[in-house]
Amino acid sequence: MTYEQLIETVSLIVENENIQKTGLTLTYELDEKSHNSINETLYSKSNPYSTKFEPSDEFEVMLGGILVKFKKM
Repeated sequence: MTYEQLIETVSLIVENENIQKTGLTLTYELDEKSHNSINETLYSKSNPYSTKFEPSDEFEVMLGGILVKFKKM
């Protein structure tokens, strides 16, 4: 999964008024390479460059009002 794919998926959900979003949580279980890549990308987009990236096996972000959780397989 790439950052662009994540944004496209969440955008489609947010824009579709037929999808009930209250309480919706998406959970992705990704292989190590994909997990680490999306982890670092999301970290760099939400933190100043002066902070050091420390990878984690599980993390979550709120995108468009939807909670998205990531777990390393």
